[in-house]
Amino acid sequence: MGDGQELVAAVVDALVRAPGTVVAELVRARLRAVPGGGEAVDAVEARPADPQTRAGLVAAVGQLLAEDPAFARYLLTTELGRPKDPPTVHLRVAPPAATRRSTGGILVTLALVVVAALVALGINLGSRPLLQPGVHGLAHAVTALRQPAQAQGVLPDVRAMPSGWRIESGPHAGSSTSDDVPCFVRDACDQQLAYATVNFRAGSRHSVEFTVVTFASPETAGRAFDTMLGGVGGADATAAIPLPPIGDQSAARTHGSQGAEALVRVGTTLLYVRDSGPGASAADVPVLAVFAQLLATRSQQAQDGQVPDAAAPGTLT
Repeated sequence: MGDGQELVAAVVDALVRAPGTVVAELVRARLRAVPGGGEAVDAVEARPADPQTRAGLVAAVGQLLAEDPAFARYLLTTELGRPKDPPTVHLRVAPPAATRRSTGGILVTLALVVVAALVALGINLGSRPLLQPGVHGLAHAVTALRQPAQAQGVLPDVRAMPSGWRIESGPHAGSSTSDDVPCFVRDACDQQLAYATVNFRAGSRHSVEFTVVTFASPETAGRAFDTMLGGVGGADATAAIPLPPIGDQSAARTHGSQGAEALVRVGTTLLYVRDSGPGASAADVPVLAVFAQLLATRSQQAQDGQVPDAAAPGTLT
């Protein structure tokens, strides 16, 4: 499959026939973060055999993949993008009397056969960083982003933001810690590698802050997530709010009518998003989720060795 649109039928089939799989859960979370996607998912879950609800889901999935080609490319690396009938590899063992191969020779032969099978199935060994299962069952790269420029590359630029948003301050980036970004794991400050932050504004009163902090390992990033989660919101945080599963760990807090903030861990990165102003109320959690997912997707792209290019929907204020 070379075009994301060719995935639509496979994605819809996975959502309807295998809703509990990892890929289906990921797509479902992404759909709930875009306008109309959640309604399409709920409709097909309530009436899976209804052609009309399935057509609505097809349209929502098609729009999601068209607007987020990076996500479509990711899906191509999953079982949804693999051949339906991979070639069968036959192992033939000759009778003992016909061969005198040593144990080492047999192991080498089997290894070559396995590699050939993987190549036949489209698995390119060595082309991606090592993967590690995340909290939500997703495989995430464990590549550390060690340089401030790499952390800054995760941040969205104007082209990645919806129309109407402009940079208010930044981006700023640096190594290790600073007055703005303290050490989050006191006994492992040397494992905190880099940070970057930027602020955007839409109109006169609605703003959003993106911050990326990188670590040497997923374990240290996870400890930092726990530490920062205890301080997210501060005294004016009213309550935790539901957030679709994003990355390896995610949580959100509301500030009533003045906005909300999300904390996400993706692999070796800790991501913070604060959506502020009268236009960022608790009722607009989908807006916060879109921004959090945007930053998480760009972080995963960077850890996969790609140049982050994920963008938010064209209109979102």
